[in-house]
Amino acid sequence: MTLALWVMALGGLGAMCRYLCDLAISALFGRHLPWGTMAINVAGSGVAGLLLGITDYQHRPGTLSIALLAGFLGGFTTASTLAFEAARLIEVRRITSAFGILIGTMAAGLAAGGLGLAVGAMLR
Repeated sequence: MTLALWVMALGGLGAMCRYLCDLAISALFGRHLPWGTMAINVAGSGVAGLLLGITDYQHRPGTLSIALLAGFLGGFTTASTLAFEAARLIEVRRITSAFGILIGTMAAGLAAGGLGLAVGAMLR
């Protein structure tokens, strides 16, 4: 039960951080494209890779790793918002932009996750 409470608390903290980061990034780059959601998802993938590289390769995922990955990063990153924003772009006939943010976010997220995993493995 304790782990579930940690996941819940850290999930709320992650969601709040996502909201504040999105506001800041949108203020800098505007809302023409969902730059905030894209940056947040890529950063979250990198941090997840880093955590897994440090912990999972030691065969010790443990409570802290689970709470951070499922809780904080689960609340911080958001596939549903990315999908919603892509759908909104399709709705206004910006098809290329919609597929660009989907494919770009996935590709950059995979790269960031792989880089984080490699760095995490070097740090253990």
